[in-house]
Amino acid sequence: MKKSALAISMALALASTAVYAGATKKDASQAIYEAVTANNQAAKMGFEWKFTYKKLLGPAKKAYHKGNYAKAIKKANIAKSHADLGIIQANYAKNKKIQLVN
Repeated sequence: MKKSALAISMALALASTAVYAGATKKDASQAIYEAVTANNQAAKMGFEWKFTYKKLLGPAKKAYHKGNYAKAIKKANIAKSHADLGIIQANYAKNKKIQLVN
């Protein structure tokens, strides 16, 4: 399980840092939508990463509104990776009967 989670996280990290030459408004919008959806799911499961919105999704939306679609996609993809990893953590905790301590 640890090796597969590590492999997934590495693949997500590499995919999220790709350079987006010729990024379009539609591409950026889709990337942000997917990141927000995944982050909402992670939050619903109780495993939203602390700075995903403040440091990644917020700046992605600002970049989108300024027309910097490449930056918006890059930030959104990293945010989606964080959300996906939070979902993996939630599923792992659920399967191992691990509870969060607040």
